[in-house]
Amino acid sequence: MLGAGTGGLSMAILLAKAGRHVTLLEKTPAVGGRLTRFRRQGVPFDTGLHFTSSLVGILGQMLTVLDSIDGIEADSFPWSLKLPDGHHLHFPNCGRDAFYDYLAQEFPRETASLRRYQELETEVLRNTPMFDLRAPIGDALTAFSELDQLTLDTLFQQLGFSPELAATLASPALFHGAPPEEVPAARHFRVSYGFEEEMIRLKSGGDALIANFTRELARLGVEVRTNTHIIAFQSFDDAGHCHAAELSDGTTLAFDDLFNSLHPAELLPLLPPERQRGFQRLCAPLQDTCGFFTVFATVDNALPCPPHLTSYLRSLDFNQILRPDRDEPFLSTGAILSHDTRMDGTPVQCLILLAPAPAPSCTAKPSPAEKEAMTQTVLTHAYEGWPELKGHLRLEAAATPHTYARFVPPGHGAYGVRMTTNAPRLMGRLPVRNFYGIGENAFAPGIVGTLLSSFLVTRQVLGEESYQKLLSAIAICEK
Repeated sequence: MLGAGTGGLSMAILLAKAGRHVTLLEKTPAVGGRLTRFRRQGVPFDTGLHFTSSLVGILGQMLTVLDSIDGIEADSFPWSLKLPDGHHLHFPNCGRDAFYDYLAQEFPRETASLRRYQELETEVLRNTPMFDLRAPIGDALTAFSELDQLTLDTLFQQLGFSPELAATLASPALFHGAPPEEVPAARHFRVSYGFEEEMIRLKSGGDALIANFTRELARLGVEVRTNTHIIAFQSFDDAGHCHAAELSDGTTLAFDDLFNSLHPAELLPLLPPERQRGFQRLCAPLQDTCGFFTVFATVDNALPCPPHLTSYLRSLDFNQILRPDRDEPFLSTGAILSHDTRMDGTPVQCLILLAPAPAPSCTAKPSPAEKEAMTQTVLTHAYEGWPELKGHLRLEAAATPHTYARFVPPGHGAYGVRMTTNAPRLMGRLPVRNFYGIGENAFAPGIVGTLLSSFLVTRQVLGEESYQKLLSAIAICEK
């Protein structure tokens, strides 16, 4: 198993539960990937797991099967959207029906088109495999609907939405990183579902999940090697399988199957030249999603703030907001306000500001002066959206997309590969016949999509009988 983020950790647990001997390789000193937190002046900040969908439903099912739900606590995390004209939308955060009822009240002249959009989304979700782990899925790894080939922009045009309503419905694109002119409507629906149903924030961020995953790996006897990566693949047979790899620690690892949670381009230079063609064809059309310029701050207790996620838009055009080559940077700012505890036990209000920026592969690393200018721009925009914050913020840190590339390899876009109507689905069997792809770019971004891809590939590799045995934990939990 390559990579010890959410995908690698969950896949390793599933395979070990099914009786496989698993070796997990992680290039960095510690497991966790974007689940990890860091601290500045004793204040904890999240790297990637800022919020997610409800623990009631598919996420809870998956964590139960992984024996990793004990001790995981969450709070409701309301979210809202500020449009450029000052219209502030406060979403109900209590189910999809309530979400669309609220929008119908806010946009009464567009109710009929809005309800049609809701119907199309419902159809996609109903036919999306694995929203119930036990449901029959058919050929889930290749199944597409017509809306997987129709861009979100085209659907908005067909339904005749106003720019304000289109921007509101497009706003979850900030959390899959592909602009509406490229992203399939069906993929956008699958991401939007969590925002519409219920948003939550895990207490202690991803720390509790890493602890649970690590405990389960140890219980199952999974061999975890940190600071270790593959240098070259070896031992190919006539059927196109690879069965050995040379590692950075000087050892050779023999294996039956390889599961990759990294960007597929990471494997390309590790293959001998005569084996690279299939991966070259796979990787050629791939583009990165956007990255984020991030400002980490604290809010002093003189300004008590409720926990929330708010996106402030300076433009209604999400194509401009998310295009790497846009003329004006930082057309959107997301504010994540959470309550946490410093290392000394004192309460603290943490603020993370996220501004979409080109992925590291698209730009040169900024100089310190350029980074400082970016920081001030993001803060200026934050004060436009939330003037009450002025005079109450303490800057703790800032990170460019290049910063994340250094600490969380492989360092491409914030959500991996940008999934467009023409992009290949990077889940399941890869060009080397016993290599399999998993990860957030394989099915949907975020922890839910990443875990789902692990379960889907597990089902493909193990077969239905072995897979159903893994799900017995759900039935036990529900009795």
